[in-house]
Amino acid sequence: MAKVDGPLLSLEARGKIADAIVFFPWKGRHAVRQWLKPTNKKSVLQGYVRAALKAIGLEVAEIWCIANKDTANAKLYSLNTAKVEAGMNWNAFHARGFLNLLQLAGTHVTGSFTDLVVEYSSLVASKLESFEAAASNLGMDGFAFPYGYTANIPAGCQLYFGALAAYHNSLLAAAPYNTNPNAWDTGDIGSFEADHHTA
Repeated sequence: MAKVDGPLLSLEARGKIADAIVFFPWKGRHAVRQWLKPTNKKSVLQGYVRAALKAIGLEVAEIWCIANKDTANAKLYSLNTAKVEAGMNWNAFHARGFLNLLQLAGTHVTGSFTDLVVEYSSLVASKLESFEAAASNLGMDGFAFPYGYTANIPAGCQLYFGALAAYHNSLLAAAPYNTNPNAWDTGDIGSFEADHHTA
């Protein structure tokens, strides 16, 4: 991308010329680049990545919504902001704890995502009910992505992904965060739900 001053002998230019070049402002400067036809091929891999991002994003959104209402009483928000590295947003840090589980040598592996969904689905009935009830109490809903991974991702599964993120980010060296969520009991799940909105 080239930076230009006074493009086309003007103070500012925006838009494209034919299907060749595009002028646009970028970080307060005038810029120009080759025009590229936008594509969104909606591949299977893209669908898996986007489903994973949406699933963990919805859990992060719950933390943020509650923290926005009363920051002093959002324990998960406080734990994430205290643990995040400099220069990184707390929500990206939280999501990374889950998304790192889906990669092998920096490449997304679709089987890792389905394995975690199966892991969640294989929990004993009482734990599944607890995760679903906790997610429902937090106002979360299940969803199905239109391509890639198209099976329904229940609200409880999204909350489970958030629990995995908290565990793998080592948010706290105390229960339940020092134990993998697949070994949590119903009390641990209730504590995790409470930590979304209590200090």
